[in-house]
Amino acid sequence: MTADARPGTDLRTAAAEIVGTARWAPSLHNAQPWAFRVGTDAVDVLLDRSRLLPVADPRGRQAIIGVGAAVRLVELTLSTMDNEVRLERWPRPAEPTLVARVRVLRHRTAPDVDRHLLAAVSSRRTVRTPFGPEDVPVPLRVAWREAVESTGAGLRWVEGPGERIGVAALVAAAERLQQRDPRYLAELDRWTSPEATDEGAGVPPWAFGVSAAAGHAAEFPMRDFAGGYDSAGRARHVGPIEPHPVVAVLETAGDGPEDWLDAGRALMRLLLAAAADGYAASYLNQPLELPALRQQLRDELRLAGWPQLVLRLGRPHGVLPPRASRRPVADLLLPS
Repeated sequence: MTADARPGTDLRTAAAEIVGTARWAPSLHNAQPWAFRVGTDAVDVLLDRSRLLPVADPRGRQAIIGVGAAVRLVELTLSTMDNEVRLERWPRPAEPTLVARVRVLRHRTAPDVDRHLLAAVSSRRTVRTPFGPEDVPVPLRVAWREAVESTGAGLRWVEGPGERIGVAALVAAAERLQQRDPRYLAELDRWTSPEATDEGAGVPPWAFGVSAAAGHAAEFPMRDFAGGYDSAGRARHVGPIEPHPVVAVLETAGDGPEDWLDAGRALMRLLLAAAADGYAASYLNQPLELPALRQQLRDELRLAGWPQLVLRLGRPHGVLPPRASRRPVADLLLPS
């Protein structure tokens, strides 16, 4: 980091750098449901309600998870500018879209782990094409689980044959139900349209991943962004995805907005740790978007908490795909 955001220095001088990093957080369909206000000693992260997905995410749960991931990047950016920071959740009740405020407290040397994680932002990808056949080694699984736990969430590896069959069946059932729902397909069309991708949001065809046919032949079917049709511009590769993907569920103790925020922060911590180790992720969240199936998944895995994300993790083949676009920093900055 080149900017100096120590106490006594106006953070607004580093606004472009702070927001330019935070905007690389993941979000459902890359909708980017966030906005930022950068003040003299704090960064506000707000929910942009115009970018919600009421069909796939009627409670706004996944939107808050995305905002939480952006919050974590703000925390890391300010930390690597040698600041101790404090996170304030919903600091102003009269402004409910103000999800979090990250406030600079005092100067302190950034921990090496924060610098290591922030350096991985540029290599972090959502990869929907096949991963390599190798498993994720146990030491990495332990390290990633501890990284998630350090942010107040939990990581449950889906390993036993019975539970893998059960979770895969729920993913497949949710995918079938969603692909038969015209409201869902219309919402998906919005976030895969040229209008969305032209503004630097949404999912472009080259990032759709496996085709519908290849995806449904796999143990865990991927989301079909093309609505059952071949799409011009889809990245070409040999499908389906790897026969037995590494799958994990990120869970939180509760299931309210603060838990969703912490899930997003934990997700960002996990994705950066994985990227730093040469791994990537994609999502199998379809059953979490249908309340009955979400409860079934919770029961299937006997979770004490609430499932917030289902992740597929692995080592990408060859060169990493391009990063999905992000909206310009100027479009994300609100007046302070």
